[in-house]
Amino acid sequence: MSIVHVPQGMAYGLLAGAKPINGLYTSFFPSLVYFFFSTSRHVSVGTFAVVALLTSDPVDRLVSKFDANNRSLEKYQVFNETQLDDFRVKIVVTVCILGGIFQFLLGILRLGMLVVYMSAPLLGGFTCASAVHVFASQLNGLFGIRLNRATGPGRIFFIIINFVKVVSKTNLTTLLMSCICIITIWIFRHFINPRVTAKIRFAIPIELIVLAVCTIISEFCSLNEKYGVAIVGKIPVGLPSPIVPEVKLIPEVLMDSVIISFVALATTISLVKLYATKEGYDVGYTQELNALGMANIISGFFRCQPASGALARSSVAYGVGMCSQVACLISCSIILLVVTFVGQFLQSVPMCTLSSIIVVSLETIILQILDLPKLYRVSVYDMLIWLVTFLATTCIDVPIGLVTGLGFSLLTVLYRTQSSYYYELGQIPGTNIYVDVKKYDEAIKLPHIIILKYGGPLYYANAESFQNWLNKTTQMDPHKLIKQHQRREKQQKEQLQKKKGEEEHKQQSNGEGDDDDGNEVHPSNRKNSFTCGNLCAWMKCIKKKKTTADSQFNALTINNNDDVQPNITEQLKFIILDISSWTYSDVVGMRTVTDIVKCYGELGIRILFTACDPQIKSVLASGGSLTSSQIDHMSFISIHDAVIYCQSSLSSNDLCKNTSSSNMNNALKNEYIVKEDRLKLSRSKELLTVTYCDPVVIEDTYLEDALIKTTKL
Repeated sequence: MSIVHVPQGMAYGLLAGAKPINGLYTSFFPSLVYFFFSTSRHVSVGTFAVVALLTSDPVDRLVSKFDANNRSLEKYQVFNETQLDDFRVKIVVTVCILGGIFQFLLGILRLGMLVVYMSAPLLGGFTCASAVHVFASQLNGLFGIRLNRATGPGRIFFIIINFVKVVSKTNLTTLLMSCICIITIWIFRHFINPRVTAKIRFAIPIELIVLAVCTIISEFCSLNEKYGVAIVGKIPVGLPSPIVPEVKLIPEVLMDSVIISFVALATTISLVKLYATKEGYDVGYTQELNALGMANIISGFFRCQPASGALARSSVAYGVGMCSQVACLISCSIILLVVTFVGQFLQSVPMCTLSSIIVVSLETIILQILDLPKLYRVSVYDMLIWLVTFLATTCIDVPIGLVTGLGFSLLTVLYRTQSSYYYELGQIPGTNIYVDVKKYDEAIKLPHIIILKYGGPLYYANAESFQNWLNKTTQMDPHKLIKQHQRREKQQKEQLQKKKGEEEHKQQSNGEGDDDDGNEVHPSNRKNSFTCGNLCAWMKCIKKKKTTADSQFNALTINNNDDVQPNITEQLKFIILDISSWTYSDVVGMRTVTDIVKCYGELGIRILFTACDPQIKSVLASGGSLTSSQIDHMSFISIHDAVIYCQSSLSSNDLCKNTSSSNMNNALKNEYIVKEDRLKLSRSKELLTVTYCDPVVIEDTYLEDALIKTTKL
């Protein structure tokens, strides 16, 4: 693993805006600290291309002021090139320590769950776009030219414009060496190493071999002096002395540190999960946060750049059989030898070789763009998250792109919960299976019953859409129907009072009334005892009055031009809601449910719940409108249980109605004397309900005080 650490460490140290030796330090110190605190057995911590690129952003932004202000930064006491190099290191160190502190605080507060909001499509689009920026940053080394620094939004376009302007000044020797290095590494990766690893457990370290060969050629052929090939230059020998971060830099790099720490966390945690799942061992994610935070805090004082888990090195380590962090400890000992004794021999390493190693390592990251068709087939939202993050990161800037992608990802989550899926269910005949009636032609709708499924949580953002969908599906708006019913009752009462006044005035004028056959009926002739004959006469008289009042009311309603909805309340008796997908509900959702139950209940339609989670029950009961016992009576384990209950209720009601109506008709036909203990009358204002034997309504009619003396009943 150390043979991968050395070339990558030097290359990514340069990429981070520091020196190659800082990359070697980052390959040693963070890995050593991580060994003592981590729970993962396979993750290799050190330099990583994306994290190095993010680190270079604040470095380039602050260093660019050096050229703009007469080649000096008085605020930071930087007046020459040597001090500028030290200033770069201070920026990197400050970012590393601040990011480590943030990671450690997340672990202490157990807020590592925030990392889960950085989804795989988000990270894929971000890393792919970051790879584009990394490639653009290596054009200097690959072509041997000097590009002006570009920072801020749209810097990729400034780099391209500058590259077009100075590409004619390309150093051909540098370009030739870059092409040879890239082609050699690529051929070994794709054609030779797969065959080698099939026979032995590890691949040929082609990056280290290329680095060594190019260093030897550069040293003995004097490529720097004769052909102008840029080289690494002087590398200090031994371990660095500790330094403290620049306090003045904290406000300048704070947001960059937070973003870098999040990306490092997301990358490391994803690798930890991957290998822990493959090998079947448990890891502590909070402990991983603490371990990575401690690694960055401690190593920052030793001139290291921000570290994270690396995809390529972890894959190599896993492939050669790494089963514990002891392998990282051995790798650290080898890197220590390189830093202590071999560093002086790395001064002639061509910069184009390091750039070539970086560019080839970006291949797998850039090829993530080929995942777009797969993302489209799985989820359009995931594809959009990938594209938005990629375009924002590429066209605007790396930190802004990450924030934009994260914000868009959260918006898609809100939109998906707000527009949850919903459909009507039907029964497959002869089974207890209920499926979407629009997708399955075999599914049939049940009479007097509507079965509905609403997926997702019910909360303030989608409560209104849920109620609108329910009204649309049932083809009624209970609020409007109740208002119309109230207006109708009010108009009906006024009509009856007016009619009653007219009849009283008419009776006063005539002195007495007539019966249906034209015979006069005096009040003194009316009996207080009930017989079938006078009951039939009364019923005929009352029906006649009701028909007249209804016809007058209907004419009045039509003249008022009210929007009368189709009256389907007689056909619909039950609404079954499958709420198995309701993960949670808030106060607004709870009020919506109780309002629906109340309004539909006033129309004689019962709401039933199936697969109701205990947490949802407690939320509904906490509102006060529905008690726990009421919710229990409305809840069923499955849809089929609720359907059986509805069908049995409908059958018993129909049977009871038919039996009661038949018995009463026979009694009236045979002029059977109805006994007072078998006849129950209940009066509510002008409404009379006559019930025979059982509490089943057989006749509703309007009652005038002169017809029946209810006090005797």
